[in-house]
Amino acid sequence: MFGNCSARPKVLILHAYSPTNLGDKLLIDLAMDQVRLALGECEFRTVCSDASGFNNSDYVQWRSGVDDFVPFANRRVRMMLTTFFGAHATIEQLAERADLIVAVGGGYLRGGHLAESIKSAGAHLGQMRLARRYGHKMLYLPQSIGPFRGLYLRVIRQLLSQVRYVFVRDDRSMQELIGLPNVYRMPDLAVLELAQSTEVLPEAVEELSNSDSPHNRPVLVVRDLRKPRNYYRFLEEAKGSASFEWAIQASGGGNNDVPITQKYASSQPRMMPEILEDPTRRVVVSTRLHGALSSLIAGFPAIHLSYERKGWGAFEDLGLDSFVLNARDAALRDVQLLIAELTEDQAGYWKRIDESRLNIASMQERLTQSIRTTVDSSDSPSSVASK
Repeated sequence: MFGNCSARPKVLILHAYSPTNLGDKLLIDLAMDQVRLALGECEFRTVCSDASGFNNSDYVQWRSGVDDFVPFANRRVRMMLTTFFGAHATIEQLAERADLIVAVGGGYLRGGHLAESIKSAGAHLGQMRLARRYGHKMLYLPQSIGPFRGLYLRVIRQLLSQVRYVFVRDDRSMQELIGLPNVYRMPDLAVLELAQSTEVLPEAVEELSNSDSPHNRPVLVVRDLRKPRNYYRFLEEAKGSASFEWAIQASGGGNNDVPITQKYASSQPRMMPEILEDPTRRVVVSTRLHGALSSLIAGFPAIHLSYERKGWGAFEDLGLDSFVLNARDAALRDVQLLIAELTEDQAGYWKRIDESRLNIASMQERLTQSIRTTVDSSDSPSSVASK
């Protein structure tokens, strides 16, 4: 529970996932940073699909009001029961006492096919109903929403229409929610973080692709894809070239990249945080969006192999639209040409980001003001954010 005596704003974060996916953990950290930027130091509690992974009492497992009566049900069943029986009393009390409720950024609200709809609804629909109940103090941080089909789309639109702000990080999500007056375009939280950086962006990187040491080669982050088309052919080409160090961005639950990485890697893959601590900056080629964005934040130039709308949105916001490829159609030759272009003119690469910062910073100010307005709900949403 929240402390009784703290004068700091009490903030509840919904829709968090697990620390095993480093991109999801990054988004939780960035959500907290964004709220602190607007409100100063806060007292946070975070509702997660896998709270035990954090090993911290500030992270609360998403579970149902009948959870105490089904002690032997697994975690996913307990979450799905929230759709029918509501949240556990502990979570209801946290929501009641919170000064602000925010949904962590990401791409979890989708239902393009039956299995995806069931998974998304089981983990998130109950949280959306909780968010609707406290809509006057609820804000959805930048995310990709959709696609949806039929009745599920109508349900999602109806629930989102009753919260104060919904920020989306790509134009297709805007189109999915067209007609809702509380939906606004905003870059991904990691893009906002990169735009805030006061460090001097690196202007050069060594030519590494011909190095014999695996730890001096470009880094490749991969994942399994649904409807992969030519993606696995590219991975075979990359394996045969022996020109990459393979790395892991996500390692648990339904986002476990360890098996596919070990299948293609010629040496034991390292986790991305370890690689980003290397003193030598290298090119990162990442199928995981937040593998690419966390690399940029650390000063490693990145190429993104995108498989969803969020990737194109983020790299377009950064002025790097020519450095994002469709993961399902990428070939090794395409990637090698971009690596060569980037390493030959890294000053130009970082200059694109620098030129995008002013626009990103102005959008971030809208988000900051929207958070403040949500806490002080006497203001109108239209007065602090524009589409």
